[in-house]
Amino acid sequence: MVDDKLKFESLPALLDRPASQLLSDFGAGNAAPGSGSAGALMGLLSIKLMLTVCKISLKKPALADRHSTFEYIKSQLTIIEPQLQELFEKDAREFDEVVKLRVSRDLADGTTEKASFARQANDLLETATDNAFRIADLSVKLIDLGISAFEDGWASVRGDSGAAIAVAVSAATSGIFIINLNLKTLGTRNYAQANLVRCGRLMEQLQGKQ
Repeated sequence: MVDDKLKFESLPALLDRPASQLLSDFGAGNAAPGSGSAGALMGLLSIKLMLTVCKISLKKPALADRHSTFEYIKSQLTIIEPQLQELFEKDAREFDEVVKLRVSRDLADGTTEKASFARQANDLLETATDNAFRIADLSVKLIDLGISAFEDGWASVRGDSGAAIAVAVSAATSGIFIINLNLKTLGTRNYAQANLVRCGRLMEQLQGKQ
């Protein structure tokens, strides 16, 4: 296989496309961008909504005693945002490659060739599952930040912080859905067995926050 890093870097960034085109990409009937990228995108939307809450709240003298909270939230968002941007692109490209390998597996004639393509597809599916774990973990952090923004932010923009929480919950939930499906596909692989408990803990963590 071609080196993944070189191959992926040669492709244009999906997030650079106009919003209407990006939405069309999700509905085009292709493997990518798909559910993993959708989860990352929801996380990014949560971030933008929270940034608005922080920026407006920082302008309010009545909230001067809470300005340090908003600055902290902003600082955390600036750390999480580029990670989700990277995961959006990474997941789209890697899962697209998983699907191509599966097609090659199905079209292959010999048993050895089929097994080789299947092994490569599952190897890359493990990487895609790691992406989903990262998206879910980051989204759980966004839920906590959103709750702080909701509780301490300017009252007139509580709708934005509430939406930020809801979208972050959706992002985390999407990640968990993907992880569960992928672990079932990976079956008895060591990776699947090693990550079942981790997925269960993540689900419990999300349910506690909800």
